[in-house]
Amino acid sequence: MRLLVVDDSPIDRLLLTRALTNAFPEANLCVIGSDIKEFEAAVEEAPCDLLVADYSLGWADGFEVMRGVRRRWPECRAVLFTVMPSDRLFSQAISAGFDACLTKSNSVEPLALALEGILAADGRQ
Repeated sequence: MRLLVVDDSPIDRLLLTRALTNAFPEANLCVIGSDIKEFEAAVEEAPCDLLVADYSLGWADGFEVMRGVRRRWPECRAVLFTVMPSDRLFSQAISAGFDACLTKSNSVEPLALALEGILAADGRQ
């Protein structure tokens, strides 16, 4: 299983890497920061089973990231991860095809649990 994490915050990338490595020790984790070329290469490199995308990136937004991944890997499950929660954003995320929209907090444990549930529902875990 390959997990793709796209977040321009170095601290969030570190927290996500730790949490996802603990939750999915067998997964191939690919973490992308603020480089669109690195993102494009990662999408082309191998199938992506699960995407965790930050809503607000310096070079794109999470919606653009998801569309880029799904053009190449339409079966990829996707979660939008944001520090700017709102009912409108949550609704837009689900309408756009994200499986979940979660708020960044002091703990990434809810994200790991949500990802486990999404993958279990898909029979991938």
